[in-house]
Amino acid sequence: MRDFILDLIFPIECLGCGQEGTWLCLKCIKKLNFKPFNSCFSCKRKNFFGEFCPNCRSNFYLDGIWIAGDYDNPILSELIKKLKYHFVENIAAILGDFISRYLQTVIKCEMVGVKSNLNNLKITGHPFIDKNNTLIIPIPLHKKRKRWRGFNQAQNLAEVIASNFGLMKDVKNLIRIKNNKPQVSLKEKERQKNIFGCFAWQGQNLKGQTIILVDDITTTGSTLNECAKILKASGAQEVWGLVAAKG
Repeated sequence: MRDFILDLIFPIECLGCGQEGTWLCLKCIKKLNFKPFNSCFSCKRKNFFGEFCPNCRSNFYLDGIWIAGDYDNPILSELIKKLKYHFVENIAAILGDFISRYLQTVIKCEMVGVKSNLNNLKITGHPFIDKNNTLIIPIPLHKKRKRWRGFNQAQNLAEVIASNFGLMKDVKNLIRIKNNKPQVSLKEKERQKNIFGCFAWQGQNLKGQTIILVDDITTTGSTLNECAKILKASGAQEVWGLVAAKG
């Protein structure tokens, strides 16, 4: 019934051209461009891998943040809004594949077989990625907010990405223990204060693990960084953020 009502309010049509029956047609998928370069999230200095530069690194628990696309792209921003605010859950598959294709370029992956089949992605030995030691973790929602929305969009994205790359995922042990107010209307310092102490790790020790934290969007990086603090305190060696866009 919920999906039926949503379909009435938001009929399924391409967010790029209006074609009926799909949220993004094959023609408009090509309009989803990746960010042209990686950079330090803090000072914006261009670099190869999206890591924090030496001058900024001491201010963050994160090792870097990967941002797949530009929120100014109207199609990308509409996809995120439909997923996050209009509860169109199946858009997670589109955004998850978009992020996967971006991550493919970051870690120097290549596809096997049909070019459009992201399920055939394989990792070609980039020194950063070890399939046995890399864990995909979504930014968690508080159980009350997840119950209200019906799903955690970050978890849905993480599951798509983990599946595409054959990476391990953990969608239950990083938990949100405070139901803080949404970050969207807050300024940077307010976001840092608002998110402080909101997360906990209830799983096994993460000693030596590389963590890829997944979310739909980041603005100041405060939520990703607070999660990274908890994960590194639990033994993680490196923690990287991975999002569809920067708000």
